[in-house]
Amino acid sequence: MIATIHKSELHGEITICPSKSYEQRAWAIASLPNSEICISNCGKSADTIASREIAQKLLSFDPNDKTFDCGESALCARMFPPIIALRTDSFILDGHGTLQKRNIRHDLEFFEKNFGWNISSKGLPINISNAHITPGNYTIDGSHTSQVITGMIFALSTLPANSTITVEKPSSTGYIFLTIEIARQAGADITTEQKSNTLEISIQGNTHYKASFNVEGDWSNAAFLIVAGLTNGEIGISGLNPLSQQPDRAIMDVLDICNANYEWKGNSLFVRKSKNGSFQFDATDTPDLIPPLCALALNADGECKIYGANRLIGKESNRLEAIVSELGKLGASIKTDGNCIITQPLKNITPTLLDSHNDHRIAMMLAILGLSSDGIRIEGCECVEKSYPDFFEEIQKISCTN
Repeated sequence: MIATIHKSELHGEITICPSKSYEQRAWAIASLPNSEICISNCGKSADTIASREIAQKLLSFDPNDKTFDCGESALCARMFPPIIALRTDSFILDGHGTLQKRNIRHDLEFFEKNFGWNISSKGLPINISNAHITPGNYTIDGSHTSQVITGMIFALSTLPANSTITVEKPSSTGYIFLTIEIARQAGADITTEQKSNTLEISIQGNTHYKASFNVEGDWSNAAFLIVAGLTNGEIGISGLNPLSQQPDRAIMDVLDICNANYEWKGNSLFVRKSKNGSFQFDATDTPDLIPPLCALALNADGECKIYGANRLIGKESNRLEAIVSELGKLGASIKTDGNCIITQPLKNITPTLLDSHNDHRIAMMLAILGLSSDGIRIEGCECVEKSYPDFFEEIQKISCTN
């Protein structure tokens, strides 16, 4: 699908979609043995649907049907294996689209080394046998992903003895703390100790999870709407938790740095077109913020530097290459220096045909920039189904074409 973006001013209020990061974790807890979990304000993104269906399959587990479809969700493929291993010692992980191109086996090597799992292949579908989880003290390299750690926290907490996980070189620590916060809300006893380059997580066993989760609004997707308001009009975004543990709430730190125009009214955030100052920001622990921050940077009044570029390579696309390629087509001056993306203000956007690279966050970034220049067309926009199916409809509802 090709979407054509028209030059527009935005005026109106949008209720942000439910957080897929929050909801996927809630469904993981719901799928644990003996849990009593109620989840409301559920989303309709492809990733949350995949999580929900895996959880429901585990809750009515059929030993003759042990194929678990992760859709395109890397979180599902990394988080659910230790949880599935609580039910069966052999199963198949499957998926489609961009997930088939990712080296999931690399992410699951922890289970080979520590538990002796047999993992059949690098990519999906993957046959796993001799799968089991036992209490203990484990050390894991956290430099690549935190999502395996999330699954381990949930699985270990249900076992009959206590465990610890020592995370070396932790990255995306905000998502680890989001996992722990959601688990605590449902009754888990988990403590943490941060040291110079490690994070030690102590997990009480025998947890009986019981809670009602009302999924809060999604800060990762709200970041695109925030940038749209700051660059193209005025938007009210309702349904956000100002005190959320979601890591991408860090977009608010950038707004303060660049002196953006915003205000809170209860749980609604109002952002208005601003003369946005230049900024530097380390997004190593919040890599999903880099695409909207690049859109904001091109509308800033000077050079901007965004750190954490190395975290973009293994996403739905090689997101770093996609950003440099597509923003270059628009006429942007953008370059990389090691782990840093450096941008200059973009005064005039060149109308052209752009490629989403089948990456939802690239598609949304390009759409926000397209609001400043008539004639931008974006190929592959159906990819927003992964996280924010209503994105283009929501933007259209509040658009006033110039």
